[in-house]
Amino acid sequence: MYIATYLGAAFAVGISSISAGMGEGYTAGYAIRGIMRQPKVSDSMLRNMLVSQAVTESAAIFGLVIALLLLFGGSIDINGGWQLVAALFGSGLSIGIGSLGPCLGSGYIGGMACQSLARQPRKSGSLTANMLIGQALAQTSAIFALLIALLLILSAPRGGDIGKTLALVGAGLCIGFGTLGPAIGVGYVGGKAVDSIGRFPDQTSLLVRNMFIGSAVSQSTAIYSMVVAFLLMFVV
Repeated sequence: MYIATYLGAAFAVGISSISAGMGEGYTAGYAIRGIMRQPKVSDSMLRNMLVSQAVTESAAIFGLVIALLLLFGGSIDINGGWQLVAALFGSGLSIGIGSLGPCLGSGYIGGMACQSLARQPRKSGSLTANMLIGQALAQTSAIFALLIALLLILSAPRGGDIGKTLALVGAGLCIGFGTLGPAIGVGYVGGKAVDSIGRFPDQTSLLVRNMFIGSAVSQSTAIYSMVVAFLLMFVV
């Protein structure tokens, strides 16, 4: 039981920190390039970079919350059986793997926003606003993973049924891997939209509309994964 809790906490923070650091570094790299291109906008570039990095790190903060709940939330029950072990371990996998896509996607959007800001300094407000919209869409998958992780911790059944044990681990893996592609895809859509706004600011409304449509379709498979995770937890 203790091993599952400790490993779950380690996966929750360790895996999510990988992509968060990469995404934040990507944004910072483009911010530095933008400042060299347009030194006069260094203040707004720094502000845009910090806002982007804060949003990108939110999924890693979700991982930290789950890790703390696993370690200090009173979820350890030595009589819980293998099902509780699987639920605690699956919770860490859920938010850990489920943070990879959102952090990478948000970091890409932030990098493209910094690049566009250097190209169109006067469009700072519009670029930052649309950057945040795109990042919010990319982070939706992390919220799905957080929901499943919390339910695995708080609603985990007790017992030793092997089938249910595997189903609980499967739920964590399902939402974790199931959000990876959609979040990266949404990040790519949002990044290209922000980049295009910097190139063609007069077409902002058209670009944003297509960003919403493309992101909604890309996000649909993450919803499928969440539904299957619910079925694995409560129906199987």
